[in-house]
Amino acid sequence: MIYAIGQGLVIVSLFFMAVGVYGMLALKDFYSRVVITAKVDTVGLITLIIGVMLMHGLSFFSLKLGLILIFELLTNPLSTHSIAHSAYASGYKVREAGTDD
Repeated sequence: MIYAIGQGLVIVSLFFMAVGVYGMLALKDFYSRVVITAKVDTVGLITLIIGVMLMHGLSFFSLKLGLILIFELLTNPLSTHSIAHSAYASGYKVREAGTDD
């Protein structure tokens, strides 16, 4: 039963990542893309790692996955913020609505 829940979480994470990639390609603004990639990366990886941890049970492998998850949860918001802040500080402007290339 726990293995099936793990497989379900892996499938949900892959679906979420696929929808997020489509959403990222559909958005035209740089800042919107930064936000959607951060959300897709964080939520998709959380569900994927938890699903794999459930599939493998309590083991050293699951401990390593948990450490990777904690590291990713600490670094992803910081890196996303630094990318967006550096773009803003360098003068990158948001496109006006209705301007297409």
